[in-house]
Amino acid sequence: MKNVCVTMMCLFIMALCPGQGLAKEPLQPMTIQLDWVTNVAFAGILAAKDRGRYREAGIDLTIRGTESGLSPIDAVLAGKAQIGVAEGAEIIEAMAKGQKVRAIATHFQRSPYCLISKESSGITVPDQLTGKRIGISPYDTTLMLKIVLANQAVAFKDIVLVRIENLQPFINDEIDVCQGYMSNELLTLRDQGHKVAYIPAFNYGYDFYSSVCFVTDAMIQKQPELIRKFLEVSLRGWEEAFKNPATTAQVVVEKYYPEGSVPHETESLKILKFVAKLGEGRKYLGWMEEEYWAKGVDILHKFKHIEKKIPAKDLFTLEFLRNIYFMKKK
Repeated sequence: MKNVCVTMMCLFIMALCPGQGLAKEPLQPMTIQLDWVTNVAFAGILAAKDRGRYREAGIDLTIRGTESGLSPIDAVLAGKAQIGVAEGAEIIEAMAKGQKVRAIATHFQRSPYCLISKESSGITVPDQLTGKRIGISPYDTTLMLKIVLANQAVAFKDIVLVRIENLQPFINDEIDVCQGYMSNELLTLRDQGHKVAYIPAFNYGYDFYSSVCFVTDAMIQKQPELIRKFLEVSLRGWEEAFKNPATTAQVVVEKYYPEGSVPHETESLKILKFVAKLGEGRKYLGWMEEEYWAKGVDILHKFKHIEKKIPAKDLFTLEFLRNIYFMKKK
């Protein structure tokens, strides 16, 4: 009896002493490849990492910002990252080529992509774009512009396309409209004192999920619990980020994006909350619908970005979101 008591006391003491006693389960390494810089476009993930939430879930998460010449899809397929973030259209195009990736959640129900004009121009709807000079950056495609124009029966040949390196041609009135994001270029121009209006692409047929988390089919088969843990922590991080935009922006700027400004990132996060909470996302952050994926497939096929249509149900899985939102915790 005495020996049993001594053993119990030893175990109790070891449990209280850090670095001694029974070893904890090792953290599982995981890398996520983002498709943009580490700003509030990924606030939920960055905030959760800063608060140690991934480590609490047993994950040692490495966050990699965008890299020139390396797409998140290529990084994940090459094994350089286990999870990637990409636009819904990119995932459809990849799967149409036979690449074995699958969406597991979307950060934003609608894309913050938009067309920006000066208030003084009076341009507020796409059918006013005929004959106008429209600026597009070197890294953008013309897909969004073609979709928006076609939705309003404006011929692509009836606009003047101008490749621009920055926003200066817009500021100098060398162009009438420029492409950008509600959460980025639009805010930048407003920060500089310009009075601008915008045309949201999602109001005119640009039907794609934005900032979509994806993995390979092989990872879904081999490490489903790791995916579930990552997603659960990330979704909680997003909810907390949306509740406290100013605090979250402060953390992001101080820890991950020093070239940013807290006021700008705060306003950006408010806009991202808006596009994240549209549609089914109002109830379940990250949710996806087969019908909406199908719209994206139809668009890319119509504009010849994919050769043949693929089943929308094959593009994504709700396995992890259903588990997080609906399964009773034991």
